[in-house]
Amino acid sequence: MRPPKSFSLCFGVLFIFLSPLFLTHTASAAETDTSAETSFDRPRSNVLPPAIKGPRLALSIREAVSIALARNFDITIAGFDPDIAESNVVGERSAFDPQAFVDTSISKSKLGSANNAFNAAGGIRDTDSLGIAAGIRQRIITGAEYSLILRNIRESTNSTQNAFDPTYQTSLTFTIEQPLFKNFGIDINQARIKVAMAAKEQTLHAYRSKVIQTVDAVEQAYWDLVFYIQNRKFRRQSLVLAKDLLRRNKIQVEVGTLAPIEITEAEATVASREEALIVAEREVKDREDTLKMLLNVADKPSAWGINIQPSDKPEFKAVQVDEMQLMLKALRKHAALESARIEIDKRKIDMKVAKQNLLPEFNLNASASNNSLADTEGKAFEQQFKNERYSFSGGVSFRIPIGNRRAEADYRQTRLRHAQTIASYHQTQQAIMEEVRRNARSVRVNIKRVEATRVARRLAEERLDAQEKKFKVGLSTSRDILEDQDRLANSLTQETRALIDYHKSLASLGRATHSTLERFQIEMFYPGEVKAKTTTK
Repeated sequence: MRPPKSFSLCFGVLFIFLSPLFLTHTASAAETDTSAETSFDRPRSNVLPPAIKGPRLALSIREAVSIALARNFDITIAGFDPDIAESNVVGERSAFDPQAFVDTSISKSKLGSANNAFNAAGGIRDTDSLGIAAGIRQRIITGAEYSLILRNIRESTNSTQNAFDPTYQTSLTFTIEQPLFKNFGIDINQARIKVAMAAKEQTLHAYRSKVIQTVDAVEQAYWDLVFYIQNRKFRRQSLVLAKDLLRRNKIQVEVGTLAPIEITEAEATVASREEALIVAEREVKDREDTLKMLLNVADKPSAWGINIQPSDKPEFKAVQVDEMQLMLKALRKHAALESARIEIDKRKIDMKVAKQNLLPEFNLNASASNNSLADTEGKAFEQQFKNERYSFSGGVSFRIPIGNRRAEADYRQTRLRHAQTIASYHQTQQAIMEEVRRNARSVRVNIKRVEATRVARRLAEERLDAQEKKFKVGLSTSRDILEDQDRLANSLTQETRALIDYHKSLASLGRATHSTLERFQIEMFYPGEVKAKTTTK
């Protein structure tokens, strides 16, 4: 059976009816593809990152942080999470997108019939039917679902009772069903969207926290490298002193003023200090590679040979630490606590939905239809819009599961999870306060360590100077000199270690209080948001 030419009119009407939806869908898809290729602006400090070229890279601590903000992989990876979460929000909102559909059907039948209308055909009813239906359906934020469907059916039969053959039937039907108890309300139907938006906000806090952690890691690695470079310097100086003593001992043994055993003692010390220098060299390279990883400056094998030279020296300026004020500041700004608050809000939404799902289903439904019947398709469509043939219907439906155990179990589960997140929130509060107290304590202790090690270093210098004078007049031995040299080298190392630990503890305290962004004047550009958020002093 061939479809008549008049069916082109139906397809034309359907095209006009549905084309806006297809165009909207195509534009949305194109927009999605474009957004997938866009990148976000990385956080920036008020210091421009230096150019990375040549075998040596001299860096201040602020320049190192600036490079990390521009290149660090952890920040790059964390920056994708908000955009991924935004895609989840779009996915949840798509539940309210309209759906366009087209259905077609074709049938042919020959059936026996006792109706007199088919006696001329030997009692056989011969029917050909061709139908097409198109429309849209959509769920709206109140929980209602509606559909608008345009149908056109062409039917041909051998019945002699039909006024005309073939017949064309068209109908335009609107139906709607609105829940009144379960699944009713804007808040309930947008719950999943709100949860997805809250999850996106959590990724923004996690992104900020990752930036802070990365800056802190850069500070720790930078000061560690400074320490081990200084330690290498002290070990080299100690070796020079040991070699100088060996040279002097050899001269004195030659002239007979010193026993040969003194040469052996000095040679053993030289060998030991050479080994210590070798270890110090390795430690410098290890810390240098750690910093290179954080800065992401070694993007190819040859780049690992870059020699990083810290230009900042550890200076000592004691700061006053107010634990109470620092704890209050951390509780106001800490990303982990903000994320825990959002998690409580998410659980509240889940609990509200689960509580509403305890209600029975009680739905109101209604339908309105315009109908037409004619001997041509054109007449059928013409009658369709005259509103001469129509029908209305309505009703209610009620449904409730016996026992309702599934809904009750879900509600109890959401209540327990809500209580669990509240306990987790308080635990996070305590952990933040403990971290602030611990790092504040480290700052105070390191201040005292710097002061104490400075005194110890000064006394070690005076002791070595006195021992040198005694050795010149024969009142001390090479072992005494070597022991005092070791004591001075260790004192210098301990003083530098205390000073470096002081700077590292200040960095850790900044991380614990989430004041790192302010200290380095870092401007944040959050992925997925048009407007930049600035954090400055």
